[in-house]
Amino acid sequence: MTEQIITHEYKGHKFKFVATPTAPALIKEIFSDNYHVFKASEKGKFSFRPKDVVLDVGACEGMFSIMLAEHFPDIRIIALEPVPTTYYNLVKNIELNGCKNVEAYNLGLGNPSQKTATMVVSKGFSGGSSAYCTFIPKDHVQVEVGLITLDDAFELYGINRCRLLKLDVEGAEYDIMYASHVLPRVDYFVGEFHMNRKLEFESRRMDGLVNWVSNQTKMLFFEAVTMAE
Repeated sequence: MTEQIITHEYKGHKFKFVATPTAPALIKEIFSDNYHVFKASEKGKFSFRPKDVVLDVGACEGMFSIMLAEHFPDIRIIALEPVPTTYYNLVKNIELNGCKNVEAYNLGLGNPSQKTATMVVSKGFSGGSSAYCTFIPKDHVQVEVGLITLDDAFELYGINRCRLLKLDVEGAEYDIMYASHVLPRVDYFVGEFHMNRKLEFESRRMDGLVNWVSNQTKMLFFEAVTMAE
């Protein structure tokens, strides 16, 4: 059976994506907002140079990585996505768009004591998974995924300097960022910071994480998100 494809046009570039249940919402979100990367670029606050490295952590189905790859073909993009079904769609979308400068890996990030995590994934959806939400059997499936640290990712993929780190990991950002020593090697950061009662119970504070990141790299944009319980 042939997979259904969604087409989308943005700033003179045409894109194709596998028509998953989550694809329309992801396309709308990424291309309308894109973590304010294009807005910052248009205002002269940010730019890419040839051979710059982008690390897309929580790449989901690849809309952000592919959008950047099409507009900036001379940069290197490393896309990490831990959930296997989502990773499959990420790879398929990279192929559909003929992106030669995107490398995709089926991994997530965590702290040094975490080698795996159990993700809670909504049934029938490939995005929006989290280890920080309550598992409800009728609505979710649980998926065991592999993890490395942000520092390990820099070493494993030969990243000396990262021009842009995009992080959208549904609550795992606290474990990832507090354990990292490579943030001073990141020029700019964009992403989402999450909170729910489970994270509050673990004494996580979003303002504390914002300060931690801002003191080590340039915070281009972040969105505060209240996550499902």
